[in-house]
Amino acid sequence: MALDPAARIDTDQQSETKLRIQGHVKWFDTVKGFGFVVAEPTEGLIPKSDIMLHVTCLRAFGESTADEGAAIVCNVVHRERGWQVAEVLEMDRPRAAAIRDQGEAVVYERAIVKWFNAAKGFGFVNRPDREDDIFIHIAVMRQFGIDSLETGEQVLIVAGAGQKGESVVIVKKAI
Repeated sequence: MALDPAARIDTDQQSETKLRIQGHVKWFDTVKGFGFVVAEPTEGLIPKSDIMLHVTCLRAFGESTADEGAAIVCNVVHRERGWQVAEVLEMDRPRAAAIRDQGEAVVYERAIVKWFNAAKGFGFVNRPDREDDIFIHIAVMRQFGIDSLETGEQVLIVAGAGQKGESVVIVKKAI
């Protein structure tokens, strides 16, 4: 990542230069405890690589997960393994947490797994009698204790708006 020294905002006691960036969460896996942020192009900061987001930064911010596509403002540092989030300053609340916090009753819809590829970590589900695809990511599944899905399997979901259409924000296996 090419950085303009003018983009530096402050230095901590260990002489790590922190840079403030705005961007979005590319993905976050609660089981692995990390994910990545993509910085938005800004003057003096030209992002050329993803920025690692560790769960400890989220916990310090008061969250334990982050939704794909969530807007984020954070301080980042360059360390031995590359760019990493040092501190989350602002972030969109995870949709599942926001639903719980608002006290809304969670209304599940029945869906059928169209396909799921565990190696890629994503797949699609459909509502019965509808062909529109709903994206499902392994990170969301793992938040609710699910490691894999089989084609044709029935699940109960809560869907929300994602980056490229609807995506599953809460999922559980149908009984």
